Amino acid sequence: MIDADQIMPLNFFSYGGVYSGEHHGMRYQLRRMGEKPDFRLEACAWQGPYSFAAVDSENKIFNAFDFSEDGRKAAIDWLMDIYDREKETWESAPSILEAPIDLNAVYSDKGE
Repeated sequence: MIDADQIMPLNFFSYGGVYSGEHHGMRYQLRRMGEKPDFRLEACAWQGPYSFAAVDSENKIFNAFDFSEDGRKAAIDWLMDIYDREKETWESAPSILEAPIDLNAVYSDKGE
């Protein structure tokens, strides 16, 4: 169960903080999006074990919420709902030790 009391308070996001976590193979992230005064709280979920940066956008599920305490709670409820609806997907995620690694992508010279 994703516990709302364990996720950072809204004030954390006010200063640009990004919160990420994991629940039985489902990785997730909460962060502030947009410009003041139109901030939104964005929630994202994806299958583990990889980090947010290592997973393509088409393999992530996004949703946006009001930038308020009610929006934070709604985002957490949405994450719990996504987990329940896709439970088999999340629980079938490989552990980091079992996950395939593309060493060509890791050590490519695309940065040069």
